[in-house]
Amino acid sequence: MRIDLPVKPALLSYCRKLVAEGAEPSEVVHVYRGRTLCFLPVPLATFAKLATEERSDRSIRFVRHRETLPQSDEYASATATAEGCGHE
Repeated sequence: MRIDLPVKPALLSYCRKLVAEGAEPSEVVHVYRGRTLCFLPVPLATFAKLATEERSDRSIRFVRHRETLPQSDEYASATATAEGCGHE
């Protein structure tokens, strides 16, 4: 699979979307910007499992992607559980 990056890439989230939509995670991905290969070819799942992180004390780097739940849903279910358990 070849992915051509736009000016402002969203490669990692795009790879997660492809996997969620049923793309084969083991398919090797070749990432280009123009004619330049940007990363070593690796399985789609490798990119889908990554995110980027940048801090004031270090430059941007790859980190493991962590799913985040919408805070309102998480709070609502925790509140319902606490209210229904009989503890005050």
